[in-house]
Amino acid sequence: MSEEELDASGDPWGRDDPPAVAEADLEPLPPVFAEIVEAFEVGDSISVPGGPDGPRPGVDDLPEVAALVAAGWHPLPAGMAGEELALLPAVWPSEHRTWVPDRLPRFGLVSYGGDDFFVEPARESAEHEHWQLARTARSLGLPVPPRGRLWLLRSPWPDLRVGSLVLLLRQVRDEDELGWEPSGMMEAARRVLSGTEEQAWSRWTRREGDAARAWRGRNAPGAEVDRWIALGLGPEVVDRLTAPLNEGGAGLSADEAHTWCGVTCTGFATGTDVVRRTIAWRRIGLPADAPVGRLMSVLLERQPEEVQPWIESGFTAEEIAVWEAADLPRAARWREAGFGVREARELVDADPTVTPGEARAFDAAGIEPSRRARWVAAGFAAAEAREWTDLDVVSSEARVWRSLGKGPGDARAQQAAGARGHLPLGFASGWAAFGPDRDDMGFGVTDPPGTRGSLANEQPLVEWGVPGVVPPDFGDLGTEEGIAP
Repeated sequence: MSEEELDASGDPWGRDDPPAVAEADLEPLPPVFAEIVEAFEVGDSISVPGGPDGPRPGVDDLPEVAALVAAGWHPLPAGMAGEELALLPAVWPSEHRTWVPDRLPRFGLVSYGGDDFFVEPARESAEHEHWQLARTARSLGLPVPPRGRLWLLRSPWPDLRVGSLVLLLRQVRDEDELGWEPSGMMEAARRVLSGTEEQAWSRWTRREGDAARAWRGRNAPGAEVDRWIALGLGPEVVDRLTAPLNEGGAGLSADEAHTWCGVTCTGFATGTDVVRRTIAWRRIGLPADAPVGRLMSVLLERQPEEVQPWIESGFTAEEIAVWEAADLPRAARWREAGFGVREARELVDADPTVTPGEARAFDAAGIEPSRRARWVAAGFAAAEAREWTDLDVVSSEARVWRSLGKGPGDARAQQAAGARGHLPLGFASGWAAFGPDRDDMGFGVTDPPGTRGSLANEQPLVEWGVPGVVPPDFGDLGTEEGIAP
């Protein structure tokens, strides 16, 4: 197909082309999307399972899109995630493109601490997405694209699926130095689609091209093959990874193997390296469903023989990931003291020298576990934390008092005199807020020599000690006259 043929129509977007599924024929939104839409309408966020590494609902979950995927179509990502490919429909053969009405909720994944993840409305609205794409199209002399479409493409060639074509287009874009803007992918598509299938294959080199040729002609589902090609792995690697451990394989399912390879393929690892490393980790006892995303630093920076003692000591893969397989004796001490792996790691990060006994003293003093690590990071012992807490002074504020050579007695006297606020009178400093809590305030203070805790050695993120800069007063926080952060 020539460039002239691609440009022959004055309407490269097929504005008058009907949707693959009419709006009147659309099924109701799946429950996962309906719940998101309902939550957003009343100003709520909604929790999602799986965290950042779990499956997230997307365009494939729309029933009309799922039906088209089953028929051989490939959906383009929606929103900002699809910006790179957003201009492809304008140069794609019209008989190999289609669309459905865009009814996909736009959302982002956020964490409020711990393991809780929520979806909230995306910062970029559908209107902003269209505005940005329209500007890009106009800058290239293209008509403004029609609004409200989710595009799906189909490959014009039987052995090159769209997922593989996109990988090839990226290579052409980079080798021909077409730029990183969406126009670069559009021009790469023009060049590739104007030739034959064999010419396209001849342009595809490197690991991805070699893997694609190894899969060519295999009777395997397109999406299944494309994900292996993206990693540069051929069928022989997959066969080895999915073979039983007792037969020299890694004993993984295809999905598990792909998850593992997403980590072990980093860098310039060959297929042989990936197989060898994965099998070695499986043989020391890491389970097939190990959280390899969280174990990435362990899998890349350590050897299996270094991690095997952890498994033999009864630590789970998740616990090994939290400790990053560093200092097994210390991890064992905290476990024997009855601490959960996450709270133990939080305390050790707050102060590498803290002992389980010192941490338990905070429990005995009645300091909430959620506050304990903050006091440890600030370099306060349990008894000191209790005194300050009784005065409604949090650890970040107690650091200020301490930096001025003052203690709980001084704060008590200030409060008895009727002074408002949790900081010493007259204190002025640069400050930064890292969250909504008073303890999320950072002040420009210097800790006394020898102060324990991570904050004493932390590089400030704000310009401390700015003359005349007074931090906000949270003295009446929670009352009608208080200042809400």
